[in-house]
Order: sequence, then C-alpha cells, then structure tokens
Amino acid sequence: MSEQAGLLRAIVRSAHEAIYTVGRDYTILSWNPAAEALLGYRADEIVGRELDLLVAPDRRADQREMFTLIAAGARLERFRTRRRHRDGRWIPVTLNISPLAGDDGDLLGFTVMARATSARERLESSLQALLEAAPDAFVGVGDDGLITLANTQAELLFGLTRNGLIGRDVGRLLSPSLPDDPARPLNPDESPAELLAPSTPPTPTMAHRIDGGTVPVEVSMSVLPTEEGRMRCAVIRDITDRIRADDRYRQLQAEADRARMEAQLQRAQRLEGLGQLAGGVAHDFNNLIAVIANYATFIAEAAADAGLTEIAGDAEQISKAAQRGADLTHQLLAFARREVVRPRPLDINDVITDIEQMLRRSIGEHIALSVRLSENLPSVTADPGQLDQVLVNLAVNARDAMPRGGELTVETEVLDVDSDYASGRPHLRTGRYVRLRVSDTGTGMPPEVIERAFEPFYTTKPAGKGTGLGLATVYGIVTAAGGDLNVYSEPGMGTTFTILLPTTDAAPAEPETPAEPPSDDYRRGTILAVEDEPALRDVLRRILAGAGHNVLIASDGPAALALAEAYEGPIDVLLTDVVMPHMLGKDLADRFTQSRPDTTVLFMSGYARPVLASQGTLDPDVTLVEKPFSKNQLLTALRQSLD
Repeated sequence: MSEQAGLLRAIVRSAHEAIYTVGRDYTILSWNPAAEALLGYRADEIVGRELDLLVAPDRRADQREMFTLIAAGARLERFRTRRRHRDGRWIPVTLNISPLAGDDGDLLGFTVMARATSARERLESSLQALLEAAPDAFVGVGDDGLITLANTQAELLFGLTRNGLIGRDVGRLLSPSLPDDPARPLNPDESPAELLAPSTPPTPTMAHRIDGGTVPVEVSMSVLPTEEGRMRCAVIRDITDRIRADDRYRQLQAEADRARMEAQLQRAQRLEGLGQLAGGVAHDFNNLIAVIANYATFIAEAAADAGLTEIAGDAEQISKAAQRGADLTHQLLAFARREVVRPRPLDINDVITDIEQMLRRSIGEHIALSVRLSENLPSVTADPGQLDQVLVNLAVNARDAMPRGGELTVETEVLDVDSDYASGRPHLRTGRYVRLRVSDTGTGMPPEVIERAFEPFYTTKPAGKGTGLGLATVYGIVTAAGGDLNVYSEPGMGTTFTILLPTTDAAPAEPETPAEPPSDDYRRGTILAVEDEPALRDVLRRILAGAGHNVLIASDGPAALALAEAYEGPIDVLLTDVVMPHMLGKDLADRFTQSRPDTTVLFMSGYARPVLASQGTLDPDVTLVEKPFSKNQLLTALRQSLD
C-alpha cells in the first residue's frame, strides 16, 4: 500500500499539469512542482493557506458554491477562469475539479488540476461569446456541407434548436447554398472580430424555416481552418425589414417624383395660362400705346412747326412715357412667348463677351463680376438681343440682392443631358446643351418666393423698385428658344440660375449689318389698311396720307374684301392687323392674294402669334411691323414693301 502511495506521489510530482488539493475548509493541502511553475508559489509558502489567496475577490463566493455542487456529486471539467500568480499577475487557466475522498469514502476535500489556457482556447472562448452576442445568425459548415456550429440567432432564424441545426445539410436551409471556395482563408491567429469579417461580399439568399416559411437573408462567408479541417463560417442577416424599408422608400420616392412632376406641370400650366392672358393684355395695350405715341408725334410736329417749343416738349414727354409702356408690353410678350424673335446660330461666349462691359456698369463697382467661359462651345440658335436681355435682367436682379456688395459669376460649359438628368423636368429632352449659369452671393430666396419667381408682376421689391417682369421675361425667352430654366436658392446663401440651350451643328452666323436709312425719294402707292381699333385707324390714315399714299381703310377682314372688290384700281399693299374679330389677318391675306396676287402683304401686330412659326420666328413669306410702331417705323416698313 505504501508502495502505491509513493507511486501516486511520484506521478503527481512529475505531472506537467498543476495539481493541488483543497480541504473542506478551503485550505490548500498539497501543491506539486507544476503548480509552483504555473503560479509561482513554493509548496512551503502555500500549503495550509486559504484558497482565496489565488481567487479574485469577486469570484470567491462563486468558487465556494462550485465546490458545494462538486461535493454533492457534480463534476467540473474545462472550467476557464483566472488564478493569481505570486507576483500579482492574473493567469488565465483551465481547471478540472473533482472530489477528494478517503479510503472510507468520506469527502476529504477537492482535487484541482490546472493548466494555462492556450491562445487557441482563449480565442475559441472569445469567439463563442462573440457569436452569441452577434445580432445575426451564424453557422459553421464543414467540407461535407453539414453544420457543425450555430448560435442562438441561427436557432431563431431557422426555427430549429441547436441540436436540430448541428449535422443538418446547409443546402437544405439556404438557397443558393454557400459557395465552396471563398476568396480568403482565415488565419486562426487573428482576433475574433477579424475571424468573423466576411471574405465574400453579401449575397441575397433565401433562408428556409422548419415551418416551411422563407426569409430573405444576406449571407457573408469566410473560411476558418480547424484541427478537424476547413470550416466555412457564414454570417446570415435577416433583411426582411430592409426590403420592406426599401420598398417603402421606393414607393415614397415614386410618390415624391410624381408629386414633383405634377407640381412642375401645374406650374408650367399656370405660367402658360398667365402667358395667354399677358399676350392678350399686351395686344390691347400695344394698340393704345400706338395711338398715344403717334398722336404725341403729331402734336410735337405741329407744335414745332408753329414755334410752340413748350408744347413740343410736353409731347416729347408723352412719347417717352409711351415708349416705357411699349417696353413693358414687349416684356409681357417675351414671357408669353408671343414676341417676334430673329434667331440665328451664335456662340454664346461671344454674346457674353460683347455685353460684359455693360454688365459691369449695370451692377456697379461694389460687386465683382467673374466670367468663366469654356472653350470650343457648340453653337446655339437664339436671338442675340434676347440673350442680352436675359443676361441684363439676371445681373440687375443679382445686383438688387447684393446691396452691400458681393460676387456675380457668369459661366458656360457643354452638358450632355441623359434621361436621369431630364427626369422630373417635363419639357427637357435628352441631348447636348450649352449650360449658362449666373450665380450671386446675395440674400437668396425662400421656397415660396422661388415657386412664384417667374410669374409676371410678382416681385418682393419695394413699390416703385421693380415691375416683376424681369424673371418672367427670362423664362419666356429661354423656353421659347427650346431651352430649360432652373433656379436654386437658399436664404443667405445666394442664388444660381441655370439655363440650358440646345446646341446646333450650324456655324455661328455673322451679325446683320443695319440697313441704310431710306431717302425721301420713295414710291407712293395705294394702301389698304385694315385695323379694328378706331383710334388707330385714324392714326394710320394720317400717317399714310401725310406721306403721299392713296389710303383705303377697313375695320375688319370682310369689310376689306368687300372694299377691294369694289375698288377698280390696283392695290399695292395690304396693311393688316393680325388679330381682329371676324377674320384673322393671316386668313384675310390668303383670300386677298388669291384675287390680287400682285399685292404685297404687310402685317402689323402687338400679338403676332397667329403668323409665327416655331420658336416665335416669322414664316418665310411674312413681313411684320410690330406695335406699338412709330411713324418712321411704319413708313420705313411700307417703303420696303413697295420696293
């Protein structure tokens, strides 16, 4: 028996694992050399002292409860904890604890076998804790396709217990199944977070639950080498909520796009309606202004002939006021896209360069003008005078928004508009455009002002400081040229107007040279003037008769046709208004020239839409004098028609 006891003591002394015994009073009874090597205490230093010397204070109660359970018959294997080294360090250890019984079977205490926890064991422990804390399902799959590892979230996802998951073919749970060869094998020396980092991008997959339901998931996978072979580690994320959120987002986005389109269409329709109203108002006003202006001219001429200088001066002031009224009606017609334009291919950079000095004078020295022009711009088709008007109006608006100074920037570049860019803009087509941007650093505009910025007579300026036609005119000019106009502004952040004009392959045309003024030696003829406004008919009679022409006057189309039929002599020129009751001027001209093909037709109108072709241009066979015209303008146009 003593020989056996000696053999056991020798085994304990030579064991590689630390072995020590603890009495029922939790004092250390024995201590082998491996325990000394592990924890630093010699046997004579530790035997007889309490076990609490080695246990962390916050774990001592748990330790004693554990011994109580073992005394009752429990067995504890591979318990990972920490033990205090003699130098104060805490050593991670793995413990096996068993009861220590005497020959009679009575409990004498406990036997503890301890070894330092390996890096791999620490990694496995951290990995398992990380898996359980993870919000996503996790499964480990062997080369045979069977699941060898799963966490709690995997149980919840598939509706199976862990025992039900272990050993199950992953191909029955995921479709498509996991790929066989992910891009990057994992290094077991990496941290748990690095081990779980996916080496393949997330893949949309369907997870099959045990109850027959399916769940949309996203699977990311890596490979972990183990002692038993390769393990494919899959992180499986339930994306049901994300898909619902994406569907809802797309629905809301579609609703927002639809609402934006409807708002833009309503805005375009509102502006179109305002344009029609403005065109009609401009027509009536142009007639009135033509009467006022020409009667003022008659008064001025008569007063000058009689030496009544003061009366002539008063008449001149009336003429100037009439001209200001004419300017306003021209702006209304530009907004309504009813004004006659004379477009030609041009380089927009040339237009900006020609007007740059005027812009500098318009905005004042307290505002810096920066011009940035891209080279080799393609041509656009536009009326250069109208583009000047656009730039001046935008510059003046910017000046008023920067009373304390700032910067105005004008820049050009080429822009290819695709379907994405054009979406949300009902009238913008895909293709190549020249983009003109005019930006300021002024006070900016709130959304409610932007919404109405292009409406005629809408202005936020004080009374007498603006007509509210500047931006309305810009809108009409740009849209009539087939372009697009957009404004971005925030209060305190300035404003940017973006204008897109479609390009053309035609080379820029040379500017027209002004015609030489006609001499007093001109041909007289018989003129049939057709005008529905009585006061303007009197003006026409006085101007034409005063110039030596034979004048026939009619109030509308049917009266003109009847007068021409009754008149036996030749009629050299049909001078007709465009918009009249009973018959439009264009229809009158068509019927008139059938019976008198040698008669020249000269239109006059402050609302020329019925004789305009696309983009506001005149039909090739149409000659027009625009209301309100002066005496000289009318006679010049008439002389050209007679010649």
